[in-house]
Amino acid sequence: MNRHTVRERLLASTMIGGAAVIALSATQAFAADDPATVKEVVITGSRIPTPGLTSTSPLSVVNDQEVKLQGTTNTESLVNSLPSVFASQGNNVSNASAGTATVNLRGLESKRTLVLIDGKRLMPGDPAVVSPDLNQIPSALIDRVEIITGGASAVYGSDAIAGVVNFIMKKDFEGLRLDTQYSFYQHNNDDSLSQAINKTSGFNAPSGNVTDGATWSFTAVLGASSPDGKGNVTAYAGYRNTQAVTENKRDYSNCSISTINNNPHVCQGSSTSFPGRFTSIVLAKQPSKTVGDSSGTLVPYVGAVNAFNFAPYNFFQRPDERYTAGAFAHYQVKPWMDVYSSFMFMDDHTVAQIAPSGLFFGTPVQVNCDNPFLSASEVNQWCTSQGLTAAQNTTLFIGRRNVEGGPRQNGLRHDSYRLVLGAKGDFADAWTYDVYAQYGDTVYAENFLHDMSITRLGRSLQVRNVAGVPTCVTAISGVDPSCVPWNIFQLGKVTQAAINYLDAPGFQEGGTTEQVVSGSISGDLGKYGLKSPWAKDGVGVAIGAEYRRETLDLRSDFEFTSGDLAGAGGPTLDVSGAFDVKEIFGEIRIPIIQDAPFAKVLSVEGGYRTSDYSSSGHVTSHKLSGEWAPTDDVRFRASLQRAVRAPNVVELFTPQGLALFGGADPCAGGSPTASLAACQNMGVTAGQYGSIIQCVSAQCGFLAGGNPHLKPETSDTKSYGVVFTPTFLRGFSATIDYFDIEVDKVIGPLDPGSALNLCVAGNLTFCGLVHRQAVTGIIFGTGPTAGYVTGTNVNAGTMRTRGVDFEANYRLDLASVGMGDNGSLRFNLVGTHLDKFDTQALPGAAVEHCVGRFGTGCGGRPLDGAPAPAWRHKLRATWNTPWKAALSVDWRYIGGTEAFTGAGPLGPHNPDRAIPAFNYFDLSGTWSFRDGMQLRAGVSNLFDKAPPIVDSSNLGLSSPPFGNGNTFPQVYDALGRTIFIGITADF
Repeated sequence: MNRHTVRERLLASTMIGGAAVIALSATQAFAADDPATVKEVVITGSRIPTPGLTSTSPLSVVNDQEVKLQGTTNTESLVNSLPSVFASQGNNVSNASAGTATVNLRGLESKRTLVLIDGKRLMPGDPAVVSPDLNQIPSALIDRVEIITGGASAVYGSDAIAGVVNFIMKKDFEGLRLDTQYSFYQHNNDDSLSQAINKTSGFNAPSGNVTDGATWSFTAVLGASSPDGKGNVTAYAGYRNTQAVTENKRDYSNCSISTINNNPHVCQGSSTSFPGRFTSIVLAKQPSKTVGDSSGTLVPYVGAVNAFNFAPYNFFQRPDERYTAGAFAHYQVKPWMDVYSSFMFMDDHTVAQIAPSGLFFGTPVQVNCDNPFLSASEVNQWCTSQGLTAAQNTTLFIGRRNVEGGPRQNGLRHDSYRLVLGAKGDFADAWTYDVYAQYGDTVYAENFLHDMSITRLGRSLQVRNVAGVPTCVTAISGVDPSCVPWNIFQLGKVTQAAINYLDAPGFQEGGTTEQVVSGSISGDLGKYGLKSPWAKDGVGVAIGAEYRRETLDLRSDFEFTSGDLAGAGGPTLDVSGAFDVKEIFGEIRIPIIQDAPFAKVLSVEGGYRTSDYSSSGHVTSHKLSGEWAPTDDVRFRASLQRAVRAPNVVELFTPQGLALFGGADPCAGGSPTASLAACQNMGVTAGQYGSIIQCVSAQCGFLAGGNPHLKPETSDTKSYGVVFTPTFLRGFSATIDYFDIEVDKVIGPLDPGSALNLCVAGNLTFCGLVHRQAVTGIIFGTGPTAGYVTGTNVNAGTMRTRGVDFEANYRLDLASVGMGDNGSLRFNLVGTHLDKFDTQALPGAAVEHCVGRFGTGCGGRPLDGAPAPAWRHKLRATWNTPWKAALSVDWRYIGGTEAFTGAGPLGPHNPDRAIPAFNYFDLSGTWSFRDGMQLRAGVSNLFDKAPPIVDSSNLGLSSPPFGNGNTFPQVYDALGRTIFIGITADF
């Protein structure tokens, strides 16, 4: 049996329930094994082979049984259920995500979590979201997941600030395995408050039972070993199809919830509405108007009545179709060389859908006063009353949805290819080596449909009568002969020809590549006599070198790059760039005392890595850790680690362009929150003060972009823990680990909201970052006249998180307590107590304390306003019966949180002031009803608990991936009860 096969079997032997404490003593875990075959193994977090499964860093394992019991076909769902993992981008239940699925350890963002497959990097999954895409990992092929939380850059390099997630895939398979699963959502729409809110606003909310969102998956695995037993090839192919769910299928998401002045929730949508909102810039202080009939009669615009309900169009769950295929192979060509390779392919296509585009309120447009579509009342309101003649133009703010053109859809396709070729083996008795080359490529295409052209919108509103035919001015002049007039001044008069003219699709394509060449050797220096006189094991070392190159290319068509798409929020510019890094690393493990009184184990470890980046220079990372086991019953461990994250290509080289941020203009409205003097410091004139329009839907503009002078982030992680494996309580193990992670030089956009607040507070440095629209003074809009706040990437912020992880496992044979031969019970508890989560966007800005909170007070990166409960846990109890069946109950707990805005907590009567604690219960089971055939089924969210409902707009939670459907679909079960059934057949 070779060393790597031993590693697979030993790890599997420690699995208890859904996750396992990997730091069990070798004596307990392997007492039944032949000592001659229990060799050193390698675990995530170190490259040094270790006698037994011990780790000086907190390390948890999720095995393939948990995949079956959860009934998940989304790899991100498998890890997102762990308390140490925060909400991250999901591929399906998050309409605003980029079509990828990511993992976010400790809430420090997915780009600070390193993802590995069999100990090797998973390449970036998207040219915009450069974090690895978990869609590339088929859940049916996962053997287990090893998770280290806390810095690990000394071992693995950049990005491991929050930790490492290592997916170990099934290999050495023989035979044919077919696996299929079907799941769907079921929910009873019976929320009386949501029903009442919708009814008051004139909306028809769904009621009663609904089943939707079906997912079907199929995976085939085929494996064969060579006749001489020296090699194996395991190949797989998979398919998954997920059906869409729109927000109008749930009563709590049928309309966009809003809260005004601490009053109860109401349905309130966008001011870019239908049949439209019209305001003259000259008369900005007067009420807006809307079109009342087909004759163009103007009536007052009333927000509570005329605001546009965009929710019914939005996808709560996006449709998705994914194909995967690949193979793992190895062959021992020499006693000292095992050649291995792997190939993984994925094709994923998903579609996001949001409400129709339009002429968005806040962009000034010119309308000629002799426009034949204008009614007499419209001419009088916007022209005559301002002293304008028929030959002149009036300037309007118009918010008008393109309802006739249908919702916007964004087709996102990702094709990924990953190839690894390497060799490993043993030499000179004391040494092992591993040398490999790796290539990963992700191809991306985006097709954005049914948006509108800002340029054509402006042209379609400049219309004159030519021989009784309304004709565009640009068509008369020959500038744009294809121009078609857009009659939004009379109800029901928009033509299909106008819709076709204004429709503007956008297209992007690009990709990322990652190339890695790595080699390392590890050895037991005890074979040469280098060991402590009080230890039986020698000093272990590992040294190596690695070269990595990453490239990124994103190309956009003219509609995207010009910023001409009305619903895109600004231009999307081309991005291209590359960097490479040369690294040398080493580790050492020194057993000091073993098998002595009060020192069964006393050892220390150290690690160091030096990295030279072509983009950001030289940086180092290191670790120092140790463990002490006074007896077989208890072991103490501690570690100090310096981790780094180099800036990625997007952060370095993204061209600057306009984007949106959730916030408010302190100088807007009739009674601005900032004084005249403070507003004048940021470009407001005395005449504008008190009449500036507030940012629409709490979305202000900022100038985003890259910075080629960025330096790497650094973090310091401290962890202290204790592992209990009491010999007097057979089958029980537990760990308690304290962690403290502090990140400095955080890379991110200069937070525009903080810049506004610091300017108001008198820091004039930040006032110069505010660029207002000259005429209106607003800090939003589109096109070259838009107002904005500068917010390009900088090394400025800090983050700190601190807490305690708990994990306990217990296995009880029922026969041992007099309950007969009725199988066994297994219990697994994983919990995290979060003591601190602080962020500071800029030096001098307020430190936001986010534990137990959600909302705009913690609305910037990394949390984006998502809940950060002080306590989360997952408790699974499984009965393994003697009848080849298992029944399992899982209790998921998410602690309560309070709303926190930039101005402090909400009032005691505000319906959004708090989200209570949530308890979810899942029931599942497996049954091996014949040899090679296993049935599984289950229900997640057994009691169909609806998610918490909050005013996502006012709380600034509309930015991806968290705010969607008035809730947090990546935190809570957003669509109700999930029912699944699947079968695995081995031949």
